[in-house]
Amino acid sequence: MIKKLIMNSDDFGMTQGNTIGTLLAHAEGILTSTTCMMNMPFAEFALKEAKKFPKLGVGIHFVLTVGRPLVDGAQSFTDENGNFIRPKDYPDKKPHADPEELYIEWKAQMEKFIEIAGHKPTHIDSHHHVHLLPWHIDVAKRLAKEYDLPMRQREQVLDTYEYVRCDDRMYGDDANYDFVTKAFQVDDEYLEFMCHPALIDQRLYDMTSYGLPRMKELELILSPELRQFVEDNHIELINFADIKKL
Repeated sequence: MIKKLIMNSDDFGMTQGNTIGTLLAHAEGILTSTTCMMNMPFAEFALKEAKKFPKLGVGIHFVLTVGRPLVDGAQSFTDENGNFIRPKDYPDKKPHADPEELYIEWKAQMEKFIEIAGHKPTHIDSHHHVHLLPWHIDVAKRLAKEYDLPMRQREQVLDTYEYVRCDDRMYGDDANYDFVTKAFQVDDEYLEFMCHPALIDQRLYDMTSYGLPRMKELELILSPELRQFVEDNHIELINFADIKKL
């Protein structure tokens, strides 16, 4: 059984509905952490609302595959209209960014977070896990070390903080009590469990095929049964601010 759980909601700031859903999952459920998309129109709303919840860890969700970049002029990951190229439009369905262009863009996203929030994020991860692609990982590690932050890892690739394995399997039908509690029954001290709880608004409905299942995730995270399981098994709810530096 895990000893410490980070329950992290991705996509904070994507829409007003998913932002409110994330805050509800924290205020009334077991959610402990989230990560904000700094190129989204509700990013500022999200970070300002998060200040009302001091125990909610807020990291940065680096973006490379949806919306527009913060920095103009990159050639390796934008289309003719200046938007990020979607994964489906790459030959192998995976983005391939020039490392220096990617560093400049993600650093701009980081600095915007700090400007609005007034502090660094708790950690780094990314939309569609693009920071873990082999040709992007060095940029992510460079920024993690530059800003002295832990980051989401499946296998250990960063050695400056204690390793926290990410379980990113909860989607749709997997948002159920048995699946989640089984995922907690592993011999790890720490676990990050990724989720996407949301209230569905028109923007979220229009921009992603993964919409309505987010409501199911929210219902699960709010359930008394899941909280009772955590309490009965003495699992400590933490966020990335609690991860020790090595």
